[in-house]
Amino acid sequence: MPIRHLLFEASGLALAAPADLIKSVHEQLRVQPVAGTRGWFRGLAVAHGKLLPVTDLGAFCGLRSSDGHTLELADSIGMSGLQIDAVFGLSTTPLSDVPLGKKDMPFAGDDNLALTTRAVVQQDRVHRLLDIAALLQSPVFLNIAETEY
Repeated sequence: MPIRHLLFEASGLALAAPADLIKSVHEQLRVQPVAGTRGWFRGLAVAHGKLLPVTDLGAFCGLRSSDGHTLELADSIGMSGLQIDAVFGLSTTPLSDVPLGKKDMPFAGDDNLALTTRAVVQQDRVHRLLDIAALLQSPVFLNIAETEY
């Protein structure tokens, strides 16, 4: 069976993630802000009866805020939600090796996003593969405190 990837967009960035790492896609998840956290950390939501920390993926990259959908990640990868703009659906198109170039990363937070040189190329659009495990383990992603003490 071919590997399926979820294709989505955050602040104009076309991205892909292995579908088995996405537990749910929420259309309008109510998120409660948490005082003292960075602007890209949206706050906490309740999904499937559990608290879910939600990060605005666009704002995390230093781009405009993402709005519209929240990807709830599979429990096996970590308890987290990523707020994005749009979901394009599932793809079984094999991954291609596509070197990273400046046009793929026109933003300040390109090192933070954990993009790979792999991508789903579909209809002349390059959906960069997001390394979700690396993102969730990144010190920048984990440090949600507004200021350091």
